[in-house]
Formats: sequence, C-alpha cells, structure tokens
Amino acid sequence: MDNLRVHVAPSGAYAVITVAGDVDATTTGQLHEAVTRAREISAHLVLDLAEMSFMDSAGIRVLLDALHHTQTQGGSIALTGPRPSPRKVMELVGLAGHIPIYDSPAEAVAAGPA
Repeated sequence: MDNLRVHVAPSGAYAVITVAGDVDATTTGQLHEAVTRAREISAHLVLDLAEMSFMDSAGIRVLLDALHHTQTQGGSIALTGPRPSPRKVMELVGLAGHIPIYDSPAEAVAAGPA
C-alpha cells in the first residue's frame, strides 16, 4: 500500500486536511494527528480526500472520532472528493449519512458548517 501524506492548512473559518495515499491500520496514527492539529486551528474541519486511494475500518474510526469531537465542541466536519472505492466504504457503513460530502474543499467552505 502507498504511504499516507497529510497536510493541514487554514482556509477562512475552516481547517482543511488534505489526505493522499492509503488510510489503514498502519497509517491512521498520522491521520489522527492531522485531525488533532486541525482542531487547534478551527472547530470546523474539511477533509480533502481526492488523493486518498484506500480507506479501511481503521480510517472510518478516525473519521467517526473526528465527527464525535466536532459535534461535542460545536464544530462541523465535511468530506470532499472521495474516490469511488473509499466513498463506497463510507456509504456501506453509513458514514455518508452523518458527514456531508462535497466535490471540493471550496464547495464545502462555501456551504458553511453542516
């Protein structure tokens, strides 16, 4: 599997986490750390998944933890651009019904907090 690369940057009132590569049990620590850094920037998170090629149940767990934390802190979370395979996993576990999915980070930011 590919290495995971994550980048966190502010975008207006949001923190955008760009994820590239595979999210699995061996790389979720990196994603979790990125989410923690992003929460220091803003309570409103956007995860840009356009370059994420794979996500397993460990990655879903990180997203669920991020969702729970943002909800309890009055924030929001949105996902953008997931490829077909990771998107199908998100839909199968019901995550897509709890976290809005947009085509791009710009679209998510323009839509405002969910």
